[in-house]
Order: sequence, then C-alpha cells, then structure tokens
Amino acid sequence: MDSRKEQEWKKFKEEAIQRLLRDKDIGYLDPDIWDLLDAFMKRDKAFTYSSCSGRITIIDAIYPWARKDSSVIYKNHLVLSEDELEGVLEKGQIRRLWLIVQGPILHVYTMDSDEAWSILGIARSVGFKHSGILTENKKGVLIELRTGIRMVHLLRETSDSKVEGTTELVKIANEILKKGKEKKDQLRNAILSSIRDYSMKLGENPEGNFHVHNNV
Repeated sequence: MDSRKEQEWKKFKEEAIQRLLRDKDIGYLDPDIWDLLDAFMKRDKAFTYSSCSGRITIIDAIYPWARKDSSVIYKNHLVLSEDELEGVLEKGQIRRLWLIVQGPILHVYTMDSDEAWSILGIARSVGFKHSGILTENKKGVLIELRTGIRMVHLLRETSDSKVEGTTELVKIANEILKKGKEKKDQLRNAILSSIRDYSMKLGENPEGNFHVHNNV
C-alpha cells in the first residue's frame, strides 16, 4: 500500500473510532461489546465497522429470515426473562412469532489482506468458524466474523395458538446466548494476546486504550 492510500485508510479508522465513541456516549452500542471493539481498535491495521455481541429477538414474520413484511417486537443483548416472554405473547400478532438467538457477529475492515487473514486465523481458532472475507473497497478488506451459535424457534403460528414450555424455552435461549458471549470474550482475549505478542517482539508497551487524534 502506498503512503497516500495508507494515510487515507488511517483517516477512515480515526473516523470509525470517533463514531464508536459517540455511539458509546449516547448508548447506541450493545452494553457488553465495548471491550471487544476496543481490542480490535488496538490493532494498527484494523477497525470495526458494525457489530453485535449476541442477542435474543422475537420477530413477527412468515419466515424467520424474511426482511420484507417482518417486525422485530423484542430485542435484548443480555438476558430474556419469562415475564418478558409472557408479555410479548399477551400481545397480538400479524404473522408468525419467532424466537431467535444469535451469537456474536462482527464486521472488521483491515488495511490489507495479510491483516485480514491474520484476524481470520485468530477468530477461527476460538470458534468463529463461519468467518470470511466479504469484499475489498477503498476502506480496505472487509471481513465478517461469526460463530455457528444460533437458535430459531417458532413461538406461535397465530394469536390463538397456545405456547407451552416457556420456562424451559427461556432457559435454553439464555443458555445459548451465554455460549455466544463466551465466544465473544474468547475472541477479545485472543486479539489482545496477539497484540501483546507482537508488541513484545518490537519491545513496545501494548497496554492502554486506542489512540484518538484530535484533528478528526
């Protein structure tokens, strides 16, 4: 990468950091994703673009993958309670109700393909097996990191349908969400470990938060 493109890429990263800090301040970020994003920003040749630490959602849709004619009626990144589930079920619906548990998903831009493959190797080593390169553009190489952790359950066909076993369903959904959070933490530790190993080779201090320039 020539110096002009490298400077342009660094500008994209600084803008991403500023946006991330703003989102954190106003509460747009997942409540437990900051430490993972912070770890990625510490790598010189990477920055996060969009992310989810894992979540439980309930959607009103014919099919769970549908985007058109579907509505998210419940979302929580931390835990689902039985009372919350019962509250959703007390309301009406238009289509089918689906309970979906999703593990962590991250999109990361890297300065070059070497950094992309390095991160993919680290991510896959801790269970992010469903990861890969999506595209390459002026912001760099875009990679997606995701695990296979996922649950899709048909809650109710119609408003008249009876839903049984809500206690067990809530327990299992939270258990699966927790597994995703564990993978998130493993990824964070692996990324920080890779930074420490590289810094020690260079004789640098790897501690501290990522640096933000004032001229962005």
